[in-house]
Amino acid sequence: MDDSTADPRPPAEAVALLEALLGADTPADRALRAQIPHLRVTGGCACPCAGLDFDLDDTAPVPSVPVPGRPAAEATVVDADGEPIGGVLVFATEGRLSALEVYTWADEPMTRLPSPDRLRP
Repeated sequence: MDDSTADPRPPAEAVALLEALLGADTPADRALRAQIPHLRVTGGCACPCAGLDFDLDDTAPVPSVPVPGRPAAEATVVDADGEPIGGVLVFATEGRLSALEVYTWADEPMTRLPSPDRLRP
């Protein structure tokens, strides 16, 4: 399959997850949320998990922003019973969104992005 015709935009599930994780009313979260429409997916994790790597379109009219922490955002992922099963991390490099990582405490990786309603602080 020729990847040159693939849509480089993050899938809707990733956008919803990023918006939920960056939902705080802080200057850093507001600036990072403004970058979401200008992201391109450049790859993913080498394992079969659902993590994504991003690059920000250089023509995007959004500035990079100092991000006070590494990761820029994180949350615990819970199962249908509300039990913690893993987590998600958002990374920013030099003030630009760069990755969305998912991890699990189970033997098998999360191969799909969790829905925002499965996130806990």
